[in-house]
Amino acid sequence: MQMVQSREACVMGKIYKLKDVLSLKPYMRIAIDDEVKKDENGNYLVNFGYLRVSTDKQADEGYGLDVQEKAVIKCCELEELKNLVLFVDDGYTGTKMERPALDAITRYITAYNEGRSNIRVNAFVVPKIDRLGRTLLGTLQFIQDYILCKVDSKHSLINKNKEDIAFFSADEKHLRIEPDNPQSKFLLTLFAGLAEFDRDLIVQKLKRGMIARVEDGYWPGGGITPYGYFYNQSTGVLEIIPEQAEKVREVFRLYIEEKLAPQKIANRLGFKGDRIVTEILKRKSLTGCIVYRGKEYKGRHEPIISLSRWKEAQDEMESRSKHRASSDHLLTGLLVCGECSAKMRYQKWSKSGDCKLICYSQQSSKPYLIKSDDCQNERYWAIDVENAVISELFRMTYLGDENNKKQAPLFDPIKAITTEIKKERGKLDKLYEAFSEDIDDDDVLRGKIQKIKSRIRELEAELNDEEEKAEIMRKVEKTKSIFRSLESTWKRMTDKERQSICQELIDEVVVHKGGVVDIHLKLRNFLVTE
Repeated sequence: MQMVQSREACVMGKIYKLKDVLSLKPYMRIAIDDEVKKDENGNYLVNFGYLRVSTDKQADEGYGLDVQEKAVIKCCELEELKNLVLFVDDGYTGTKMERPALDAITRYITAYNEGRSNIRVNAFVVPKIDRLGRTLLGTLQFIQDYILCKVDSKHSLINKNKEDIAFFSADEKHLRIEPDNPQSKFLLTLFAGLAEFDRDLIVQKLKRGMIARVEDGYWPGGGITPYGYFYNQSTGVLEIIPEQAEKVREVFRLYIEEKLAPQKIANRLGFKGDRIVTEILKRKSLTGCIVYRGKEYKGRHEPIISLSRWKEAQDEMESRSKHRASSDHLLTGLLVCGECSAKMRYQKWSKSGDCKLICYSQQSSKPYLIKSDDCQNERYWAIDVENAVISELFRMTYLGDENNKKQAPLFDPIKAITTEIKKERGKLDKLYEAFSEDIDDDDVLRGKIQKIKSRIRELEAELNDEEEKAEIMRKVEKTKSIFRSLESTWKRMTDKERQSICQELIDEVVVHKGGVVDIHLKLRNFLVTE
């Protein structure tokens, strides 16, 4: 506590906020923004928090991002830190230190140390040491490189810190870095080792504990609480919200008895969209059970609807799904109004089932799709537009000319880059092993480690580019293959197959006033049109 206060000896005057001094990235969010102080040199003193959940969700159940965030914020409040920006790596394993949000933190620290930034990291807070990393070497190397002051970082070649950055672990109260306190640094080493040792045990322990919890009928916590309930953390049981429960029952009634579509139900009951209606209809936990990991358990919470009512809704959903599958039209989802850019829909216009195409801006069934209050486009017979599209697709069969088919390259860049990355990572592992043995030429080893890590980042960027190119070319060749046989096979296709082909080839069909139709192909820039 004293260390953090001493670091925040500030320049009095204007009160600054994080939103004024930081440019937020997708993996960053502001959690506390009471005040950003300046040090005696005019640098902004900012506190960073780091959260992570693994790619293996089993290892993180019971300790999700929401729980981690609360722990970090509470720690900051106890330490009287007046600002906090969270960096979040969602879906990254702790066994590797290369992660987007963590890399961003290191860039901030490096930029300040090199005089390229006036953002100075005052304190670094993690919910637990294993969120920073689950390998002893990786975690300790991060601390050596970016947290300790340069004088104490005997095993770092890149550290330029003039003094320690305050370090706190929210759940491990005695795990902190303070100046002139070698005991705190020893504890840090100890806890990092325990995090690595405990990695596999945590998975089994949490899994067993959570299953035992739901077997007793308690809600597992985390995730989204079903609409109609709130989660009472003190009892571990879902409790009914009467007003929402009435809406849930009305959703089922309107869907089953009045046969209303989810969007119309949403409009009538004041929901923002049809998604929440669909989620309500599918939620079996509304019947008093708990569904966890694909298995069903009897819950302690009171049901809002009966099991038989829920099954009625599932039967109705299945029935409507079959009907939709048989009634989908050729250009469903592809039609765009050329006047206002809104989507267009099919609407029955005769007893025989013939349809016209109508702009959503001219209807009120889905308000969120309206793009203009005064769209002047006309209504067109669907068959006319469909025939125009089919004729144009047949005219484009030259795009699938065999002469345009490229030979497969003899050299596979993806395979080559992947192999090189594997080799570089093997070298890195060996260097880390040598580094841990504390041999005499560790300065040379640190230089080699940084060089290899830089090379791996370059290779991963190249691999990403090549994979994107390969995916585009795969789609291009598939498109050409479709065009080569399109006209000869069209008559033999089912309606569903024809619709699937249109979805594969076409990005959108723009219908202009007067019935002029423009077809925008997917991948048009990559197709040979000469």
